[in-house]
Amino acid sequence: MSAQETGRWKRQRLLARLFAVCGVLLVPWIGVLIEQLHGQAGKRSFGSSWVGLDVLEAVLLLTVARLLSRRHRATSPVAAATAAVLCLDAWFDTMSAAPQLPYAESLAMACFAELPLAALLAWTAWRALEWAGPRAPDVSPCSLSDLSPSRQEPVARQAVTGPSRE
Repeated sequence: MSAQETGRWKRQRLLARLFAVCGVLLVPWIGVLIEQLHGQAGKRSFGSSWVGLDVLEAVLLLTVARLLSRRHRATSPVAAATAAVLCLDAWFDTMSAAPQLPYAESLAMACFAELPLAALLAWTAWRALEWAGPRAPDVSPCSLSDLSPSRQEPVARQAVTGPSRE
């Protein structure tokens, strides 16, 4: 393993730990939200939807952490979905907050926690494509001059499939 690959692997492990810590830290916050609902968490209400969204965020963050630590192919789409959910949470938190202090709190959470974490997850999703996706074959692009006059197929393809037997 080269020094560059070692550095990438260390960065991935650090990110996996960070995402896991964030997911675990959401659990006490979910408890606070449930406590604030005063026994209304199981009923259909706007407050219950926040609990559900935060549970979803915690599960997704822990899932990304596990997938990233294993270099699983599903890391990229799950990290991208988690980033989208965090952006939605930041949007709805700020748009539904009461004026003054609650709005300032939700804006601070969006600017200093949810959106930076979403950006890091989007970056992780992008970088995971390098190792999670299938490798593209090394085929140079062909032009019209590369077409075989007899079969009208690219020469590069004939080389892969073998010469024609005409």
